[in-house]
This record gives sequence, structure tokens and C-alpha cells, in this order.
Amino acid sequence: MSTKIYLSRKLESVVSKSLVNTGEEEADHPLGKWTATLFYVSHKKCLLITNSLTRYTIIVDQVITADFKNISDRFAITLYDQLLVDGIKTDWPTIHELVGRVDLFSTDNDRKLIGTQNYILYILDYWKQEFGAIDPWPFREINRRINEIPTKELGWQFPREKMKILLDELNTNK
Repeated sequence: MSTKIYLSRKLESVVSKSLVNTGEEEADHPLGKWTATLFYVSHKKCLLITNSLTRYTIIVDQVITADFKNISDRFAITLYDQLLVDGIKTDWPTIHELVGRVDLFSTDNDRKLIGTQNYILYILDYWKQEFGAIDPWPFREINRRINEIPTKELGWQFPREKMKILLDELNTNK
């Protein structure tokens, strides 16, 4: 089983076409699908990756083109680090196994998820003024703030809470 990440058109233009999966999609992943888009801080590429089920978002900072070849590791490490910062107790082997291999797909045009990401990018524009250049950016702390924004699609719950519930359900079903 693999984690599916759907790329925005903007991000698709940066990723090598050979890395974008054009084959059959596998069955649904327990964490659901993710959508990734590209944004810049101090001319450095960053990824905003949002989960469709929980609206839980992670930021993968200072991405270079070569990172897409090892996106599975970079995604799993960033997710694990962010879960710890958000106070969601889990262990590395569980997350590493749950994420597994990451497959990149062309956009699926999920309008609600794109809207969520556009709202987050709007907020990030204000934080760019607060934090300035990319070097001092506390990405995990900024990411924690993002996951504390209640979302209408979740019945005004926090993405952090929804991800904790989902992971707890997956751990009890083992």
C-alpha cells in the first residue's frame, strides 16, 4: 500500500514527469489521500501538504528537485516531527510503516482541499512579514499554528484533533 499525494498544477511543473505516477491507483490508504502545492519563502521552494480526511497540514521546507526522488522519507520524517510538535503521541516505526511508499499523482482537482490550502497560503503571506527570511523560520511551530485553525469541513474541529482521532483508530484496529 502506498500514500497518495496529488500535486497541484504549479507543483507538477517543477516535478520531473517521470516521478508522477500515471498508472492505476491502488486501494484507499488508511490515512486517505494528500494534496501538495508549492509556495516560496525567500525564493526557496516549500511544500504545503494537506490530508483530505483531517485537513492536517505539514510544511516541507527548502525542497530541491532531487528531494522528489526520496519524497517518501522526507514526507514521513516531516509528518512524524510535526505529530510530536502537535502533541500526538506516536512512534517512528508506526508512522514509517503507515506512510510506506509515497506515490505522486497529477492533480485530482479536489476543490475543497484546494480552498483549504489557498486559505493557509493566504495566512502564510502574513507570517512571511512576521518571520522574515527563511533561515529563522520555525517551520514546526508555524505548522502547529496551522493545525490549530478550526475548519468548517470538520464541523469546526481542529485538524490536529482529527488526525489524533484517526491515528488512535488505526492503532486500535491493529
